[in-house]
Amino acid sequence: MSVSIKNDLYKSHESRLEENIATFADLLRQEGLPLGTTEMIDALKTLDRIDIANRSEFKAALQATLVKSYRDQALFSRVFDQFFIPPEEYQKRSEQKASYRQQLESQINQADNELMFKGESLQLSLNELQQYSSLSQQQRDRLQDFMLKTEKGKNVESGFRPLLETVVKSHLRYCRTQEKYKQDSHNYGEGSEVGADSGSDDQNLREMDIEAIKAADMPAAEQLLQKLSRKLAVKILRRRRTGPRSGPLDLRRSMRDNMRFGGIIFNLKHKPKRRSKQQILLLCDVSASMKQYSTFVLHFLLGLQEVVRNLSCFSFSDNIENLTPELKGRADLQHILDRVIRQSKNWGGGTDLGRALFEMVRKYPDLVNAKTTVIVVSDTKTVSIDYALDELKKLKERVKRVIWLNPLPVVYWPDYRSVNKIGELVEMWPCSTIAQLEEVLTGRL
Repeated sequence: MSVSIKNDLYKSHESRLEENIATFADLLRQEGLPLGTTEMIDALKTLDRIDIANRSEFKAALQATLVKSYRDQALFSRVFDQFFIPPEEYQKRSEQKASYRQQLESQINQADNELMFKGESLQLSLNELQQYSSLSQQQRDRLQDFMLKTEKGKNVESGFRPLLETVVKSHLRYCRTQEKYKQDSHNYGEGSEVGADSGSDDQNLREMDIEAIKAADMPAAEQLLQKLSRKLAVKILRRRRTGPRSGPLDLRRSMRDNMRFGGIIFNLKHKPKRRSKQQILLLCDVSASMKQYSTFVLHFLLGLQEVVRNLSCFSFSDNIENLTPELKGRADLQHILDRVIRQSKNWGGGTDLGRALFEMVRKYPDLVNAKTTVIVVSDTKTVSIDYALDELKKLKERVKRVIWLNPLPVVYWPDYRSVNKIGELVEMWPCSTIAQLEEVLTGRL
């Protein structure tokens, strides 16, 4: 083989590798990992120094250069295993795909031959032919019998075919609707252990009331929350990086530095940019009516720890409990929720908002300052509402802002005095669904 051919083969291989790495990085970005050009260059440089045919070395090199947090390692492994398939698995999937394609073609051809009218095939789409193939034998026989009787009817000409096609398409559509209805009825049936929206897509989970999410759908909902929090983290990082890199003009330093040029300003000096050390204080109401909502908010905000490092978390019902030490450990989130929240003294109790806020200010004054954004997750149902309002006023005077996330549907807000009074003091937003939670926090952090 000539040298030029070898070089062309090497360049072709190198180009495919770069394209695959770029596609893989884009998949990671879609999952919420903050990857840029620097990480891509580092990954490609590292791959030049290893044996890329060794799968373990290849994976370790990409993980070392693309993953910045231990929390993202599981996500990286999942996307890696889905994208970089081993040769034997790729061969197996290719054979399965070819077998499925052959079987599907056979079913469609058979359906096309069975759905004939006066020797001509009906003008049906591939999806409609496939839907016909999925019917039971009894349903197919019944449809064929109907077509045969129609064809042999009196005064039935070939021009009748478009009308027959419309009838057959409507029947297939009806069968598809009935099948979907049976599946939904099974999912929603009484005594069923399947979640109400088991197998539903992300959009359904986003719009569903958090309290209505069943145990079977929890893994998918938690995965969705992690994905959304990563995307929000990427937005926050991008906003910080694209902002001004220097502070305001320092006139005195500029004049002093340009005296060597006879006072002509060539170099401008700027004051150092003051980085905002945003501090977030999360207060989660874990009373009986709030347990699941607070868990979901905690899920969401924990995904932001990489960009919001000063995150403190407290639970409260009739008193306050500091969860921050446990949350900043390296335990996985499920372990934290099981050990800290569900076994805490507050979990599932009543609510005394005034007492909780009083203890917050008295015991943790260093967390309550002008740099702190307080996020309260509560339905406002509390004893001694007037006492709670007084303590909320004191808290508001000491912090930067207070954001109240209320899971009560907005239509019920006018029915509660506590909602109206607290809403007059601080900004209150609905968060009964994951979509509302994402919308509120995306625009305010």
